[in-house]
Amino acid sequence: MIRRIATVLVAVTVAVWAGVLFAGLANQAPETVVIKEAAAKKPPVTFPHKAHFDRAACADCHHTQKDLKAGAAVEVKPCSACHLDPQKPETPSMREMSLSKNPFHKLCIDCHKSKAKGPSKCAECHKAA
Repeated sequence: MIRRIATVLVAVTVAVWAGVLFAGLANQAPETVVIKEAAAKKPPVTFPHKAHFDRAACADCHHTQKDLKAGAAVEVKPCSACHLDPQKPETPSMREMSLSKNPFHKLCIDCHKSKAKGPSKCAECHKAA
């Protein structure tokens, strides 16, 4: 009986520590994010997420999570959660290819142009493999 209790306690302890370690890793912002929703029309975009940490606040892009900080213990929703098939007609769709309707084109290109830094032409982001 004591052996069984000890085994259960060890298993629970290992599970708890594994959960803590996994949660810590899960909250680390990725170095890159591959945006492939437009792959049928254009090559996927590899977004250098880590390179933007010092250039923008998390909420600049993750606008529905105003208090988001790197390493925060919250679930970070991918852009596609709202922008792939928007529920509201005024929400920009990732399926749109135009510069004025696609949320990435609007946010990224507008920012790059305003700062005169970063890619702003199709082939600079949509690179064939």
